[in-house]
Amino acid sequence: MREILHLSFSTTANHLSTHFFNAQESYFTYDDKISLVDHNVTFRSGLAADGSTETFTPRCLLWDLKGGYGSLMKYNSLYENEEGSLASANVVRIEEPRVPRSAYIQSLDENAEHVAKLNPSTTLYWSDYCNVFHHPRSLLQLSSWEYHPVDAPRGRARGSGGSGPLAVVHHGSAGKVKEFKGYDVGASEFHDLSHADSAGELALETHFRALLEECDLLAGINIITDVDSAWGGFTAEALSELRDEYIPKSTVLLWGLEDNATLDRINQYSRIQTVAALTPLSTAYIPLCLKPDTASLFSFFSADVGFDASSLWHTTGLLNAAFESITLPTRLRESDSRVSMDTLASEITSLGSRKIISGTELAIGHTILQLGGTNSVNNGHQDRLSQIKAAKSRLGHVFSKFGVVRDFRGSSIGSMEQIWEEYAKHTDVKDEGGFVDRRLIALSYPTPASYPPYLPESGPLYSSLYSTSLTRYELADMKDFVSRYVRGDDREELKDELDTLSAEFIFGWSDDSSGDDDE
Repeated sequence: MREILHLSFSTTANHLSTHFFNAQESYFTYDDKISLVDHNVTFRSGLAADGSTETFTPRCLLWDLKGGYGSLMKYNSLYENEEGSLASANVVRIEEPRVPRSAYIQSLDENAEHVAKLNPSTTLYWSDYCNVFHHPRSLLQLSSWEYHPVDAPRGRARGSGGSGPLAVVHHGSAGKVKEFKGYDVGASEFHDLSHADSAGELALETHFRALLEECDLLAGINIITDVDSAWGGFTAEALSELRDEYIPKSTVLLWGLEDNATLDRINQYSRIQTVAALTPLSTAYIPLCLKPDTASLFSFFSADVGFDASSLWHTTGLLNAAFESITLPTRLRESDSRVSMDTLASEITSLGSRKIISGTELAIGHTILQLGGTNSVNNGHQDRLSQIKAAKSRLGHVFSKFGVVRDFRGSSIGSMEQIWEEYAKHTDVKDEGGFVDRRLIALSYPTPASYPPYLPESGPLYSSLYSTSLTRYELADMKDFVSRYVRGDDREELKDELDTLSAEFIFGWSDDSSGDDDE
């Protein structure tokens, strides 16, 4: 067996993870037909609380703030409350109002003949459209912080919004509501939990180790996290501990979700800290943009599709189309088509020398969308990059590229020659040698039925990760920011870390034309 574990940090990451596991569930076959996907890679078998009902739940850990689960209960019909009952004459239970189940989930629970349709207003929580059961130990939360899709979409300290009877009041400076943002806030939260009696190390000890011990041969780990909130610091501390204690050499693909709203200095510094901390701990760091530029979205979706860029159901479903497709070869049953996590990581990082991925592309038909990275127009470091791109007639040297093309909603992927020809007409990922694609895998496997209906109808679907020399300029921009605005003991160490990462993306003497890193 070659199991792959899945760790998800934040509400946004859990939205994407929900799309992913819904897609895996849609591959299940309930007859004699053998599935193209090996479900044991990402799911674990077990028994329900009654000791006889067989279960099949994701190999995952999902972290969220209190309230982020929505209507989802930690213990469900398959698993009883292992912590025991509080039913006692001497115990008074105080419960906050529960989020009602969505019409979609109710129709699934009741085995209704017609399942309720989803839309942005009915998918505010990721549990509103979650098709799978999760084991209770897969669901972890930070109880000192709360989430609400309208009142506190970025998270806030419990009590600062007057949420419930058990709330603890926390305020920032000048009485302002303390939001869950900033690298240091997340790192401090992890350390606070690590010194508590019932979380932190205990969560890693009892939950992650249990997942790990169920694996015959761990193939790797996918981690999805916010990088523009306190989850960046929390994830960095958690991954550092996992590296030290459990997975010192395992393949870890880190998928960083960037908000890409206008970043103030505090948030920009937080992102720089997150990238500098997570990249060395990861086998590959892959930035994904939650809000691609409007022009690209307009060309990608037809006017009648109704894509809502403010809906996490919509935006993370779009990202999952790339994430799920790119990682699909690692889950295939047939060994001839299968790609190991190690091989995938080597392909996209130039054998491990360049850990930061420059960009992610998603194409359906002839329209290509950039989903983040150095070449995204909304990467938070646009001033320097726009000047660089205006001065250069090429994108930069392409170090590596890994792409997957597959059937989409009945469309045929055609011959490999047709794929090269059509894609080359539209992609921007070219250098002085023209179109470059280091490796392309063509799969005659349809996309899952769970893929959101708002995706374009034409096919085939193509997704890729690539690394170019322009990543050096983004890192130089980060270093310039640190030089200008950061003071303190960590300043020089952070600059050195950025220099080390940047050095791997130098290609030839022409890169020196960008000028000094510090201005």
